Amino acid sequence: MGVLPIEPILPIKPINPIYAQTAQTNDSANISLRVDGYLFFIDDEYFVRRIEGYTLPGFRLNPKVVWCNGKHLTLSGGVSWLHYWGAHSYPNTTSYGVLPNYSDTATPMHIVPWLQAKLQLAKGLELTLGSFDPDDNHSLPTPLRDVEREVAADPECGIMLSAWGDMGKDWWGTADWWIDWREFIWNNSPRQERFTMGLSGHLRYDIPSSDFSLSLPLHFLGQHVGGQVLATTTPIQNNFNAATGLGVQYDFTEPWAVGLHCLVMWYHQHGNTAVPFTHGWGLYPMLKVIYGKRWGIELSYWQGERFVPLLGSWLYSNLSSVDGTTVFDRTQMLSLNATYNWHPQGEPFNLHIGGSAHYDIGERQMQYAVSCALYFHPSIRLR
Repeated sequence: MGVLPIEPILPIKPINPIYAQTAQTNDSANISLRVDGYLFFIDDEYFVRRIEGYTLPGFRLNPKVVWCNGKHLTLSGGVSWLHYWGAHSYPNTTSYGVLPNYSDTATPMHIVPWLQAKLQLAKGLELTLGSFDPDDNHSLPTPLRDVEREVAADPECGIMLSAWGDMGKDWWGTADWWIDWREFIWNNSPRQERFTMGLSGHLRYDIPSSDFSLSLPLHFLGQHVGGQVLATTTPIQNNFNAATGLGVQYDFTEPWAVGLHCLVMWYHQHGNTAVPFTHGWGLYPMLKVIYGKRWGIELSYWQGERFVPLLGSWLYSNLSSVDGTTVFDRTQMLSLNATYNWHPQGEPFNLHIGGSAHYDIGERQMQYAVSCALYFHPSIRLR
């Protein structure tokens, strides 16, 4: 698990940057050239038995042409190029989810097509078809979605419905529902189709006449591996993660904010013979301190039993990612994560520096991770 920027304590649905640029044009259309990307260097020094350490140096580049039809529809098309310094060939797998295994069949570059349509259905309601933005983590906590997927996985592709806005006096909410299609199959395919369906939402309540806010998160992930037009009789697999809990935030004199959260997580599977148990759980309390838009510190504790993260870091798993068979009875871990983010006002870039330490209580081992990333998103209007 690398160290990318700490999320705000209570979720705030960001305005889509492309839509924000076109909203000022009212009903006039325009075309622009936009280059989203980031250069990164991440070093994970892991020493526990369930996950191995590695280093990720490289960049992701997402050049695209963006066409905005007034304030409702945005179409963008281009490519997503993932490159690691020192890598001269890339495993020719169907799609990258995490750092893939070595393969004798390889390609000199890893480039995938990128096509996205965003439709503003109503105020606070948006439909996305095609490719999702690489840095969209759906506000999922780290045990459910590893932040390193930004620099190791292919962009999600499929359909997503996003909603956000006021829900009455002092109430506010945000939610994403999506399907990410990872494996398409042809008739008589030897492989199985694979997709992930997710729901991630937060309900926020600002306590009147006070500096306190409450949040109620709800997260669900379902992963299906199967299909009906297969050439094999491989069993169908269904894996699930879910989480809910409660968060409270106190806003000191600006720019200080402190939040305390506690999440309970679950794992369940059906038909996955590679996992020697059917269900499990995890407990994830954390304390966050944020200073303005630059500094963030997060202290968390993890305890899990028979838990497998579908998209999250394997530091939180009871099943070894090294051999895929070793089961750890119970994992307990203390983590400290600190980040610094510099974003000059009006500039199309931001610099992130982070570091984390994870102490595995059961194995009495300390893990470390450091990262540096430069995000950029210049845009030139063509018409």
